[in-house]
Amino acid sequence: MSDPKDIPPPPPPDDFTKTTPNIPVRRDDIPSNDWEKTNYNINIQKASADEWGKTVANIKPIDTSHQSFGGSSGVPSTPEWGMTEPNINVNAADFGSQPEDFAPEPAYDKTTPYFRLPEAERVKYQKLPPTPAEAAAKQAEEEKGNQGIPGWFWFVAGGMTLLFITVIAVALVYIFVIRNSSYEVIVKDAPVGSSVTVDGAPLSVTSEDGTFRIPNLKAGSHTIAVVHPTFNCVKQTVTGDDGEKLKPITAGCTPMKAAATDDCGNIHFGEDDKAERCYNSALDALPDPFTPEDLIKALNILIINFESGKYDIPPVRLAAVKKAAGFIQKLPPGVILEVGGHTDDVGQAGSNQTLSENRANAVRDALVKFGVNPAVLQTRGYGSTRPLVQGTTDDARYRNRRIEYSVIKK
Repeated sequence: MSDPKDIPPPPPPDDFTKTTPNIPVRRDDIPSNDWEKTNYNINIQKASADEWGKTVANIKPIDTSHQSFGGSSGVPSTPEWGMTEPNINVNAADFGSQPEDFAPEPAYDKTTPYFRLPEAERVKYQKLPPTPAEAAAKQAEEEKGNQGIPGWFWFVAGGMTLLFITVIAVALVYIFVIRNSSYEVIVKDAPVGSSVTVDGAPLSVTSEDGTFRIPNLKAGSHTIAVVHPTFNCVKQTVTGDDGEKLKPITAGCTPMKAAATDDCGNIHFGEDDKAERCYNSALDALPDPFTPEDLIKALNILIINFESGKYDIPPVRLAAVKKAAGFIQKLPPGVILEVGGHTDDVGQAGSNQTLSENRANAVRDALVKFGVNPAVLQTRGYGSTRPLVQGTTDDARYRNRRIEYSVIKK
């Protein structure tokens, strides 16, 4: 039995690579690992933007029930089958088909779907900082513009050039100005604590070994004088040329002895120099050999007038301490002397005790520095408990602030 001629033959199968209607698809029909991808992950062939805009329409799925085809035979008529033909020309106004509504073809495989950001957001992402590669490329371009020499090279080169010029300038100044423009004089054997003057201008105090260096004297003659209150020193004239090295000169100082008008039995406030002159005379008058008692009697004439609250030996008294060291070294072996420190009655008893101990230790240290065996000396502080004279006058307190020697063992 042949088919009725009024029934058209079955239509060709739909080519879904060209038409992709938004047909609902059951999730169970799609592999689980592809479901989360876009467009239900239906494998479609890429189409150009124009073709995609014509065929991807949100068309309501065709109702394939018997009622939709008409009649009881279930065979659709020709006009109804035509609704499923591919490449249906749909009015662009229904869903838009302007070029900006679709991603350019090169970006089709990067973003699906293509979103158009607002202008403010798009500008923000366009002004991103350069990547490391872009920064390196920019630096290379700048270095190429500078003929391949980086900026730090010019900085270092400039610094080295400036340093070189400075060194040359200093060398020239030294050679032609400083090196041969003066001469130097060394004074030796001056009393410890003396001051030195050049042409009447004071310079400084001599060192503990009695030497003094006078640099940068201008060419010509100069008068050098050593000044000490209890020594007589002769002024000397030196003459030198630029760059000349003169031999050291000797100070030529002798200690002053007590004058005929000096009353060595009565030493009063402010008579430190008089006390030292009497002290020098007493030491020089000692017999040879002398006893420890003879020595400490002469040593106790000296008054070391410490500044209030201090225990530093005044520089002008260091020469007298050095002379005492020379006589102490002549004592027989086994003799031990005590160096006692004393203060006046001003101040607290505790602070005076500490101060007296420090003053005794300062004198002991100076004697040792000048050559005395440390085993010969002991120290003790008495504070204000043993005044030499009674009273609160300036003169009484002056005499009570003292260093007093005594014999511990002989």
